Amino acid sequence: MAKKPLRKRRWGWLVWLVILGVAGGLGVRAMKRRPVKAIDVSVHRVETGSVRDLVSTVAAGRVAAEREATLRAEIAGTVLRVHKRRGDRVAEGEVLLEYDVRDLRDRVSAARAAVSLSRAQIEQARASAAVARRNALRAVDLRDRGVGTAAEAENLEGSAGVAERAAGVAEVGASQALANVRVAETALRRGVLRAPFAGIVLTRTIEQGEVTAPGAPLFTLADPSRLHVDADLDEADLGRVRVGLRAEVVLDAFQGQRFAGTLSEIAPSVTRDLRGNRSISCRFDLQPDERLRVGMSAEVDVIVATRESVLWVPPNAVMGRGIDRSVYVVDAQNTARRRAIGIGVSTWEAIEVTSGLRAGDRVITTLSNNELADGSIVRARAAETAPTRSVQR
Repeated sequence: MAKKPLRKRRWGWLVWLVILGVAGGLGVRAMKRRPVKAIDVSVHRVETGSVRDLVSTVAAGRVAAEREATLRAEIAGTVLRVHKRRGDRVAEGEVLLEYDVRDLRDRVSAARAAVSLSRAQIEQARASAAVARRNALRAVDLRDRGVGTAAEAENLEGSAGVAERAAGVAEVGASQALANVRVAETALRRGVLRAPFAGIVLTRTIEQGEVTAPGAPLFTLADPSRLHVDADLDEADLGRVRVGLRAEVVLDAFQGQRFAGTLSEIAPSVTRDLRGNRSISCRFDLQPDERLRVGMSAEVDVIVATRESVLWVPPNAVMGRGIDRSVYVVDAQNTARRRAIGIGVSTWEAIEVTSGLRAGDRVITTLSNNELADGSIVRARAAETAPTRSVQR
């Protein structure tokens, strides 16, 4: 009679174990049937195209004019009239500014009067010298005939020499007076400031009535018909570039547009900044464009070479460094699979793929998603990742 309760307990445990096993199996099956949340990603479909090898400037450059000058005051004086202001176009020789030149005219008149006086003094000195010379010759003749004395002849000879030297001094004075006239006339001409070349007034730092000192800046003038960009390339890229290569210029004022340029000059020396970085200054000629302004900030890409008919992907699709590069490829089941690739030319706009991908493969470009991993289920949408190469010519 004592063994019956023991059997009941054993059978009870078995029943509970069966129930727990069935419940666990159903739970696992339910977990497997639960849909996995897909990760939203942007993809780029691999295609064949051209990839350009670019060398970019190390810092923003500046749009400058072929002819650009700061015009400074050449005389001290009071400004009487200012004819041009910032933004005005001027022709070569056109008047920009006039000084009050009344005192300069007076100086010219005084200098010319001094010339007249000097010339009169020369005539007087020459006449005196001629009289003294005739008297000396007469005294010598009288001495030779025994009528006059030797002392008198010598005195008259000396007087003649002094008179002739005085005439020479008067001539030197006349030359000095003529030089003073030229100086005064030059100062008078500088009382009118004219444009040395045709262009646009960039800045004006003077107003009517102001008094200037020699060397004070008055205007900045530039000829916008021929513009270029002055910018620096890294010393390490010097061996890859040469004069004549095409370039593309990006301006902050016109984002999304690229202006055509040409590498026209490479500096003969390399410069070093305070951090020890070495760069070389270059000049890039621009095509005429009325939208361009002197002083604009500009980034430049030099087109070193172009690879045609190659597979390429956008830079934001590639992971890794050096030769260890990979991408996430979306397969037919919308699963992200990490795949190693080989690369060729690599720039900010496109990366050439030499191995690991085929045309039509879909690569993920939104690698910033922390949930993305090898084997992740994704929901793909197309991304506009084609390089922008619209060049303004």
